[in-house]
Amino acid sequence: MNLSRKGQIAIEYIIFIAIFLLFFQAVIKPSIDFAENIMSDVQSIAITQENVSRLADGVSSFASSMGTGKVTMNLYLPKNATITDCSSSAITYTITISNVNPKPAACNNTNFCEFTKAIFIGSHDITCDLIGPGFTGDVLIEKQATGDFDVSIK
Repeated sequence: MNLSRKGQIAIEYIIFIAIFLLFFQAVIKPSIDFAENIMSDVQSIAITQENVSRLADGVSSFASSMGTGKVTMNLYLPKNATITDCSSSAITYTITISNVNPKPAACNNTNFCEFTKAIFIGSHDITCDLIGPGFTGDVLIEKQATGDFDVSIK
């Protein structure tokens, strides 16, 4: 009699563990995946904003100097970020995020977010290469005799 009671407890314990694992798979795991995706997206956006701001500040400070010249700076963009366009007033960059809701306002209900960083270089113009997706390396900022700028990969 005592041996069958131990067997019943073991079976009940296995059933309890199985129910717990099913609960974990169905309820908790999706929440963990959602949190990981959100953290990854926020990290990509923050790192890209910081590095594009450093690039814009470099161009703006170089614009206030006299003469021509070249400056090299190190730039890092995550694998889902791209600098797409430069104009006399802004640097435009895009970030592809995971497919989770809610989306940031700049994403317009898609996985493709477009941001701009204002720059102040007066009436001069700036051109830049397409940089990314994902980039780690040196970027060359060149101030020409006309006061215009060219940002390119070194």
